[in-house]
Amino acid sequence: MATTPTATAQPYFDKQQGGQSRSKGVTAQQAAKKVQSRFGGKVLKVQPSGNGYRVKLIKKDGRIVSVFVDGSGKIKG
Repeated sequence: MATTPTATAQPYFDKQQGGQSRSKGVTAQQAAKKVQSRFGGKVLKVQPSGNGYRVKLIKKDGRIVSVFVDGSGKIKG
């Protein structure tokens, strides 16, 4: 009997930033985790934006939400 590997979906992190901290602030992974814990759903993409990150996620009802996390980790919009 052959087994097939199971794939675990990973959020997209901008390759240029490599998920690293932007100027001593929050990392892309921290921003994604913070947004996911507040709004639920699945993180689709994290991109650097200004002095923080734009985090896109899809909620269980199918809505896509885009949220900005500033460099200090505060969620805005």
